[in-house]
Amino acid sequence: MSERLNMYAYHWEMRYVDGKGSFRRAFEFTGYGFLPSPIGSAIIIPMSVNYILNAKTPKISIAQLQNPDVMRAVMLHVLPKDLVYSNLIINLAVTVWSLVIWSFAIKHSREIEFRNAFITALIPTVLFGIYQVWSLLRLL
Repeated sequence: MSERLNMYAYHWEMRYVDGKGSFRRAFEFTGYGFLPSPIGSAIIIPMSVNYILNAKTPKISIAQLQNPDVMRAVMLHVLPKDLVYSNLIINLAVTVWSLVIWSFAIKHSREIEFRNAFITALIPTVLFGIYQVWSLLRLL
């Protein structure tokens, strides 16, 4: 789903930088930009599992489970800030890695200069990066 949204954003932006080439070819090339995601997950998941297995969960009642503030406190107790910040750093690194791949994919699939391809890939990537930071910091 996000691959399609990114590709539509890239295709829309291409109209302003005189890109050539087919939408299908650009769609195929930019799909490679999602390859770093499983690698990032392969790093994050074991870290998270290690923290969760070693966490001491507090005893709470059924009534407390319905209170969002209590649930947030429990989540922060189980998932410490170290884990949240390290996940944020890894996610941002994966996003930058994807940005580089998308830039080269757009450059080669649409036959434009690297500068224009980078700017085209940067706009949706920055929006996605802002969303990632906001959603993780909202947890804290």
